[in-house]
Amino acid sequence: MFVAIECMSDDYKKTVFVYETVLDDWRSVRQNRREKTEAFGVLIGAQNQDASQFWVEACTKPLGKDFSTRTSFILKDPHHQQCVDRHFKESEGSLGYLGTWHSHPESIPSPSHVDLKDWHSCCERNPDRKLIFVIVGTSHFCIYHRTATEFKCICKELL
Repeated sequence: MFVAIECMSDDYKKTVFVYETVLDDWRSVRQNRREKTEAFGVLIGAQNQDASQFWVEACTKPLGKDFSTRTSFILKDPHHQQCVDRHFKESEGSLGYLGTWHSHPESIPSPSHVDLKDWHSCCERNPDRKLIFVIVGTSHFCIYHRTATEFKCICKELL
């Protein structure tokens, strides 16, 4: 089952539909204890023609070859890409890479300089699509989208 999230910006409206299982994954990895390290992965789903609607159907989670600390992570495991490829093949091309997600040990998360640099790189590597990025905080998650040259929080939701 999808949960519809209305995302508003100064100049547009977007709707992001997120599978309840993805929300459950995000809830389970919140960094609400000091020993919890950052969780992260890729977003898999679809978007409509004008990128005003996104469907997040799945996400990967940290895997064996990945690395994380309380405030950083390195996504290295090839299974993340294999998961995207599998969804693409099984959906006959309708599902694919939508962006990335990760957690922060703060209630209402905001991107770091490292996050912004990484997101710009992701967008440059995927010029054929609009991407979204999610940061999962301890009480809220925020969805970010790039407009022209900067990233804006288009949605802040309770977990």
